[in-house]
Amino acid sequence: MAQPPFPALTPSATDFTKGGALYIAAAATELPPAMPIEDAIRDGLYTRESADIAEYTGVTIADESSSILDLASAAALSATARSDVPAADIRSLLFVSVFPFTHPRLYNLPAAIAEAVRAPSAFTTQISNASCAAGVDALVMAGHRLLLTEDPAALVVAAELWRMPHIDRFDCNPNFVFADGASAVVLGRAGGYARLLSGATLTDPTLSGLHVEVPSDRTPVDVSARAGAFFQRTGRDTAEVHGRLEAGLRATIDSSLALAGVSLDDVACVVLPAVGRTFLQRYLDMLKIPVSRTTWDYFATTSHIGPGDQFSALEYLAESGRCNRGDVILLIGEGVGFQFSVAVLEVQ
Repeated sequence: MAQPPFPALTPSATDFTKGGALYIAAAATELPPAMPIEDAIRDGLYTRESADIAEYTGVTIADESSSILDLASAAALSATARSDVPAADIRSLLFVSVFPFTHPRLYNLPAAIAEAVRAPSAFTTQISNASCAAGVDALVMAGHRLLLTEDPAALVVAAELWRMPHIDRFDCNPNFVFADGASAVVLGRAGGYARLLSGATLTDPTLSGLHVEVPSDRTPVDVSARAGAFFQRTGRDTAEVHGRLEAGLRATIDSSLALAGVSLDDVACVVLPAVGRTFLQRYLDMLKIPVSRTTWDYFATTSHIGPGDQFSALEYLAESGRCNRGDVILLIGEGVGFQFSVAVLEVQ
């Protein structure tokens, strides 16, 4: 019996200007020291061919004694210290981490982070769906919590450690290198760096098979082999799949911008995932924007820390003074699933 047609895909979008203003009160990042990419090539960890594709200059790598909780708690403490939000006002804490192998087993990490920042959270949860869109997803979810409750503030934390034998950060896919690090944002009602105007999310489940695990002798996690197996197994056309990816992302961006009452031309800075320079060009061509309107100059020095990229970029923008009052920032997350997540901010 033939399956019915898959339901049409429509982003879920929220206007966060209704129900009281919400603000990014502070953003913070905890990054280990960066290894120069040239050192990784010299030491045989990374190939020159992949380095020329990605064009990173450094990758942040934690020492073996560092734990995921160490990184996450440090970023959370820094974010709360920078904000004017008392820890007692943080009633929701969302922790995002997509790579489970460096997590302590049967341990409540978000509760431990809440204890570290002394936040009596009524709601703590972890998002771990292997999607690098999950950081922006969590920010949108935190906004929903504040719209529906009287909670004064929420804390969103993203952290990753990428380690062998579970994954080779340098040889997962030639388009990016995974970096260790954590970042956090405090979302509150009493003002801050930027106001949250809108958010939109979308998942295209018909593309979940792009990342189904397949046997590979090349590396512990072989993203390229997974995609190749998907096309061979399904017989789907590459152009059709790329078209779905572009359509899903464009629809999510358009939904969020429309609710915020702005166009892409109004956006001062587009924060894209910290993928390598060649893959980044796909986004630039689709959006018709120059690389100068992104945070690539910063991401090139860190590599891809996963779902924490966007919060890390927010700290960079705030600290560098690159954006001025009234500027619009577009946060874009994309990841396996296939997931798209977007948030629109206005600098205060």
